[in-house]
Amino acid sequence: MNVSEEGVPLTLPAGVAGVRFRFFEPPAFTSSAGDTGLEAVLRYPELDTWRPVLDRLGFSQLMRTHVAMRAHVNGVSLLRELHASGIVPEAALYRALADELGVDYLDCVDPDKLVVQEADIVALLGRRPGAAPVALRKKAGIDVIAATDGIDIPALKRRLLRSPALRQSLKITAPSALRRGLFERARPVLGQRAVNDLFDNRPDRSARLVLNGWQAFVLGCLVAGLIVMVGAYPAESFVGFHFISSFFFLAGIYLRFAAASAASASARFAAGPVAAKTMPVYSVLVALHKEAEIVPELLIALGNIVWPLSKLEIKLVCEADDHETLAAIRAQPLRPAVEVIEVPVVGPRTKPKALAYALPAVSSDFVVLYDAEDRPHPLQLIEAWQRFEASDGKLACVQAPLEVANAKNGIIAHMFAFEYAALFRGMLPWLSSRRLLLPLGGTSNHFRRSILQEVGGWDPYNLTEDADLGLRLARFGYRTETIASPTYEDGPEQLGVWLPQRTRWFKGWTQIMLQSANAMKTMINSRQCCFIFASVPTR
Repeated sequence: MNVSEEGVPLTLPAGVAGVRFRFFEPPAFTSSAGDTGLEAVLRYPELDTWRPVLDRLGFSQLMRTHVAMRAHVNGVSLLRELHASGIVPEAALYRALADELGVDYLDCVDPDKLVVQEADIVALLGRRPGAAPVALRKKAGIDVIAATDGIDIPALKRRLLRSPALRQSLKITAPSALRRGLFERARPVLGQRAVNDLFDNRPDRSARLVLNGWQAFVLGCLVAGLIVMVGAYPAESFVGFHFISSFFFLAGIYLRFAAASAASASARFAAGPVAAKTMPVYSVLVALHKEAEIVPELLIALGNIVWPLSKLEIKLVCEADDHETLAAIRAQPLRPAVEVIEVPVVGPRTKPKALAYALPAVSSDFVVLYDAEDRPHPLQLIEAWQRFEASDGKLACVQAPLEVANAKNGIIAHMFAFEYAALFRGMLPWLSSRRLLLPLGGTSNHFRRSILQEVGGWDPYNLTEDADLGLRLARFGYRTETIASPTYEDGPEQLGVWLPQRTRWFKGWTQIMLQSANAMKTMINSRQCCFIFASVPTR
């Protein structure tokens, strides 16, 4: 792969030491860093448009050519590349633009003065930063705020000269400042949607009400009948329970033997040449809760991901009252690619609720979910994207394998690593090869964003939202596949950590099976009943 070995930190120089971020830089462009001013302008015409702003910022010719080269390679505007690179602070960049245009610069945006409907706010959050101007109410009329990603400076300056009124009303602000205002204004509607959307639109797919009326009646009758049967025929009841439980147990064993018999050595991903210009915008969602101590390690892990910064969105999703974690994140001078999303205290305090709150703010075609302690393989996004590109539109998700990094730290961690190896290197690839339902892992899931939104996203009330989402994708006729590039994480080392985690998983699977009772015919017809045998004995 043509990837430069020069790294740029995910945080600014004052942040975490050792964080590196790779850029795509084909050798053909390396020598152009020494171009003269005229040669650089002929090669990269945008440099002439932005020359006055770059002059204000004090950019040398070498720096200008370097940024223009990267913008050309990545297929983005020079402003987006300059903004994403972190070479100059975001506020300084947009203040210089405002000064060059002769208009006012806004340090912050008052959310109460934004002239925008609730539905439009959510739509604006789902666009790339600066994709559209926004109106701002003031005492003597309306101001227009621009945090633009692309602008024709000479043409706009000519228009401003012809229209003094426009010069008075036009304001420039940084994309992050505008998004903070939009988020603050959208907080109530985003919270309501995150909590209620799935239940309001598809109540049969939501775990908010696990049992409907007839299910509760049937379950009550079964429990009463079992009590009577056990009291009247204890020996026969024991034999019946034994046969039923043995059936499910042996079915699970059969699936595992079938997967083991078809297993082969795990192939590692071999990346070929990648043209950064053809790469889409990719979003990374990371949900954090009471995890302040691992924020630096998280930034290091995310900093190793191979993807152009100008085409990457990193959303750190955290509860608004988790002050320690938020403080740990803000202690790092984050680059513009990283956005902190504060989830209001509304509805269930769950990871899927937080993810459902953040999803409307994603503007990319593809989105991946990680946990705070994950260390994804640097090429994982490349492999997932290439798998999507090579497949048809029915491929909704790819699951990266999880590998336990602390397998030698005790018997529990060792067994956990063995279980994960069997599941992610054996069972799930076998199910995928036969286009059967995959019970997703809770992390390293890569989705097509449009399909994720189509099926309702994450269920805020489900305890195992990953398996539930895998089942829902299959019900909608989509499929999930596996890739080879792993994500490393630490497994539990103590029984007190392992047991509550496993208990929560079993509660979640019980939720899903009760939800699925009224759709059992559909499940059987689409061979989704393998979920019961494939997931319950393990993760």
